[in-house]
Amino acid sequence: IGYRKDLIMKIEQSIVEESVVHDRIVEKLKQHIKNFQKFLTEDYKKACAKVAKAEKIYTELVGKNSEFLVYVSTLTILNNILFKLDAIRSVLKMYRSYLVFVAPLSWRQKHDESLRGKVQSIQFESGKFATDNDLVETLDIDKMVEVARNELQSPFPARLYFKRPDQMIYLFRTMELQSREYLTQLSKTDAPYRLLQERIKQLKQATKQELDYFQYYIDSINNEINRENYNEAHLQEKFFRILNETFYDSVASPITLKLKICIEYVYEQVFGKCEEGHQSLQDPMKILEVMYEDYNLRLDSLDFKIVNQARNDFFAQDLRMMQNAYKAQREL
Repeated sequence: IGYRKDLIMKIEQSIVEESVVHDRIVEKLKQHIKNFQKFLTEDYKKACAKVAKAEKIYTELVGKNSEFLVYVSTLTILNNILFKLDAIRSVLKMYRSYLVFVAPLSWRQKHDESLRGKVQSIQFESGKFATDNDLVETLDIDKMVEVARNELQSPFPARLYFKRPDQMIYLFRTMELQSREYLTQLSKTDAPYRLLQERIKQLKQATKQELDYFQYYIDSINNEINRENYNEAHLQEKFFRILNETFYDSVASPITLKLKICIEYVYEQVFGKCEEGHQSLQDPMKILEVMYEDYNLRLDSLDFKIVNQARNDFFAQDLRMMQNAYKAQREL
């Protein structure tokens, strides 16, 4: 029983403590709610002030935008006026250039800025008139105003050769008559011109045929030249082969040179002199052949006893020479 009372007392004490903590939390919550309501009130006032300020700024911005639109529309109108004035200026310049361009050259040399100071040879020169297609369009207002300002500071002199419309009408009528005369002459010369074109075509065709014939003739000559060049190369090859092989073996080989030296030596020993200038071996060989044939004939005509006596004398002379040589060797 005592334990239960203690437990109940502890529970009651805990309840009291929790009630105190709960009361404190409730008071803090009320204070936070009060502070939050105060914050909301102050923030709402600030937001209302900023919204009012934004509405005021928006109203001013709408006014400025309206004023800007007025300025833009005014600027657009002024730009359109400037473009119209520039177009009028360009058209007037084109008309002036045309009127000066079609004026007589004698008047243009005095009053046209592009021809002033040139010689009379200008009569044979050709010109070209600039039309709208040749003019470069631009949307640069500043550049357009600058060009117009420069032109207006030093404008072209207001001098025109054609001052009345009937003068231009007369000019165009004259041009019309000239064009009609040109067409008339063109119709008259059409048949001769076509005939001339046909003759030119025939002449070109005949010339082409002649050129083809000459080309064929040139090709045949080139073929002949190529064949002759081939034959020449073949003959040269054959000539050098004969020169380096057969001719060399028969004329300039070592055996032939030895034979030539031997024949020259025999010729010199027989005749006791050396005759230079033999073009070939045929001359000394023929001379030696004739001499030996004559010598053989003379030997054949000798008596056999005389031949034996000469041979014995030769052998005896040879024997004496050998004995003398033997004695000389022994003495040494």
